[in-house]
Amino acid sequence: METYLNEFLIIAIAHFIALLSPGADFVYIVNSAMNNRAKVAIGASLGIALSNAFYIMLCLLGYATIFSQSTALMTLIKIVGGVYLLYLSLNILKAKSSRISINSSVQNSSSFKKELLRGFYLSFLNPKISIFYISLFTLAISKNTPWIVQFFYGLWMTLVVFIWDSLLILLLNNQNIKNRILSLKYLEKTLAILLLFMGLGLLISLV
Repeated sequence: METYLNEFLIIAIAHFIALLSPGADFVYIVNSAMNNRAKVAIGASLGIALSNAFYIMLCLLGYATIFSQSTALMTLIKIVGGVYLLYLSLNILKAKSSRISINSSVQNSSSFKKELLRGFYLSFLNPKISIFYISLFTLAISKNTPWIVQFFYGLWMTLVVFIWDSLLILLLNNQNIKNRILSLKYLEKTLAILLLFMGLGLLISLV
């Protein structure tokens, strides 16, 4: 039991540190929270968590290594992922500003289902997600660890992703905080440009 506890602590800490590292998921969560009510934006956090759960399940079933060793498949994911990030960023850049005044209400520009799907696709097409979980399960988890214990690890990481992103959305949906953030000029455009550069980075890495 002590062995599993030590293993869990290593996994939990490594996973949370990775979660704190800003990436495409974080940028999109912020953008979704700025443009939608919390009950809609949380769809994005659920989609991202489900995508993480998918890769965790691949690791549990032993398919992750085969998945990562397929050069053609990883290249395809990078291409599609890069194009999807470009698509999202250009959509945000073309959209009208969502900045609101203190006395106005947020008008949902999306839906829970749309945010869920966008969050899922965004995370699923991020090759760094799959590589992270493959590395974590390979280096931090013993082959002798029972499947049920590994399943608990996976469930924990999935829930942490969902809870962390949802808390971020709830924080950003506080009206005072939202108005302060939205008062920053060109915030949306900055977020879109970050996604644009991340997409270009993925595509350039293939050259």
